[in-house]
Amino acid sequence: MLRNKILRPAKLTLAISSTLAFTTPTFAEEATSADNAKIEKIVVSSRGRIESLQQIPDSVTVINEAEIQQARITTIKDFSALTPNLDVSTNFRSGLNFVTVRGLITPQVGEAPIAYVVDGVTVPNLEFINQGLHNIERIEVLRGPQGALYGKNAIGGAINIVTKAPSDETEGSIQVSFAEGNDVKLNAAISGAISEDKLYYRFSANYHDRDGQIANTYLNEEVDFVDGAYGFQGMLEYYIDYETSLTIQGNYSDTRQGSNYMAYITAEELEDFDIQPDANTVGEDISEMYFVSAKLEREFNTGELTVVASANSADIEFFSDGDFTHLDAGEENFYFPITQINPIKEDGKSIEARFTSSIDNAFRWTVGGFAETKDRSVSYDQVWDVTPTERVTYDDVKELVKSDPTLVFTGEKTEQESDAYALFGQGNYDISEDLELTFALRYDSETREAYDKRDVAASRAKATFSELQPKASLAWQYTPDVLFYSTYSKGFRSGGFNEYAPTVNRQYSEEVSDTVEIGSKTTWLDNRVWLNVAAFHILQEQAQFTRLNPTTFTLENLNIDEVTINGLELELSANVTDDLKIAIGAGLIDNEIIKNQGVDILSGRDLQETEGGTMPYVSEFNFNGSVTHFTELSGDWLLSSRVAFNTVGPRSFDIFNEDTGKSDTHTYLNANFTFENENWSVSLFANNLTDEESPETVFLFNPLIRMPNAPRQIGMQAKFNF
Repeated sequence: MLRNKILRPAKLTLAISSTLAFTTPTFAEEATSADNAKIEKIVVSSRGRIESLQQIPDSVTVINEAEIQQARITTIKDFSALTPNLDVSTNFRSGLNFVTVRGLITPQVGEAPIAYVVDGVTVPNLEFINQGLHNIERIEVLRGPQGALYGKNAIGGAINIVTKAPSDETEGSIQVSFAEGNDVKLNAAISGAISEDKLYYRFSANYHDRDGQIANTYLNEEVDFVDGAYGFQGMLEYYIDYETSLTIQGNYSDTRQGSNYMAYITAEELEDFDIQPDANTVGEDISEMYFVSAKLEREFNTGELTVVASANSADIEFFSDGDFTHLDAGEENFYFPITQINPIKEDGKSIEARFTSSIDNAFRWTVGGFAETKDRSVSYDQVWDVTPTERVTYDDVKELVKSDPTLVFTGEKTEQESDAYALFGQGNYDISEDLELTFALRYDSETREAYDKRDVAASRAKATFSELQPKASLAWQYTPDVLFYSTYSKGFRSGGFNEYAPTVNRQYSEEVSDTVEIGSKTTWLDNRVWLNVAAFHILQEQAQFTRLNPTTFTLENLNIDEVTINGLELELSANVTDDLKIAIGAGLIDNEIIKNQGVDILSGRDLQETEGGTMPYVSEFNFNGSVTHFTELSGDWLLSSRVAFNTVGPRSFDIFNEDTGKSDTHTYLNANFTFENENWSVSLFANNLTDEESPETVFLFNPLIRMPNAPRQIGMQAKFNF
């Protein structure tokens, strides 16, 4: 039995795409220096056949395993700093970040504008997107609407995470790091064969604990702590016969961390970081999650059948100060010192089946279907802060409520169910040897039903959101080293329901986008350099965003009639020598609200005043770059040195741009120096080396509250491979 015949093609089929990656020195490498200086050609098969990134008519960023290790990537925020027009901002909840891609934003209580896929399984919501990354082989970011293949909510793109496959021989690793803020991380992994040519495994575990670095000046303590978070990941691969394999995966995480450490500011103080959080309440974000999947793959003479089923659960408790101060009742805090409690629970199941034809014909195709069901419960209560000038924790408030339930101001008690299904297909046709036409079409339908336990009959609402999502592209391989392409694609994000209340808009509409893109992909100097450029135009209709409803004191999703986005992306990678690698990326965005009608629920102003402005959280530009150098030392030791930067341009934080003002341009610098051999590696690293301070999240609240970015952190990491 040939295990690789099944394993390798199966892994490739699930990838969105890959890239040209640097050939870096390895300990078993025997290539010549001339070969090292070339860029390694890594194949892709997202469209049902083996091809390189430079032959795919899409804008893609890929980060391979070596770059993941060199850049110390553990979260989506880490790799967003390496990707043009992708930005991830820290939210008021530590486990729920804002994702912005190509000017398309994440509503504060909505869904991300990007599909997040792990080994072929689409992750259900933001709660899972923002979990840590472990044992990753490759990260692929595909920009532009991908609904034709990946369905609803892939309105801005798709992220594919490819985890490491189990190994043939027993191997493993132990990694520990220590950094400022008493930040301790432990990771351990082991992999191998239970039964040769039949059953293989990979198992890993992780632990994280830190005191934190962001201080609450009133409490005189750090509030960005992590309190002994831990998790497990596992994979089993079973080869039933020569043509059939079954892969079972699962992960579990339990996290308790500081949250919602926001400071009162005015628009004029947006960049004044002498103003720090000073609330009397210690915010906490507590989550317990699991995700399991089973994937069956069967090879036939005409193609390959893949069936993937998954189940997930998220149990979350969010607690924080509600007035964001340590003040007693008074005019400055609305005479209303409170804390807030927001439990959220979601369970989901999904199944997808697809058949991909053989890659040997001029016409190649994929057809499939998808079904998903989700149940979500959301509760929101406020509790009177009877000691607003004293330190208060979540445990304190729970004990207080037990003794006096009248201190609770009962809020939202929403129960929501959703059932979704989709049918999709894609065809690729070689018009000639150098010209390829691709067409994909997907129909998505999602029915959502919601009610509030406080008044089931009056609050019950039900609606179906559906859309046909076509995608067409024409790729011209002008020369073996030059590709030109043009693409049209439609994206779709489901609508939904806000909390039930007389002053709240009960339903918000689905969002649709149309994108036209042209681009080129070129390779130079005998595969030492590649340069990719893309330009795009997006028309958004019913763009989703979130406002604070001042009557109910909760967040409400709304729609903006029309938004236009024009953008440009550039990526360049080069092996300057066999020891020196550089990478540069740039993204430019011109974002404009062109139509917006109605009255703003928060201020009572005419929404037409926002026309000509920009959507919140959209940066005008971002630039990134890295330089990596390798030095051979005595014996079998190697020194790798990497310095990287990420520059993020100005952005506002509200549809009325002047209410928050615009942030400055900020540049973040990271560095990593690693001594390694076949078994050991020791690293010295610095995140945000210059200690750049910037606003991550800003809300309108008496007048503004601001979440800061993470400060400089210097640390060491050691890893042993066995």
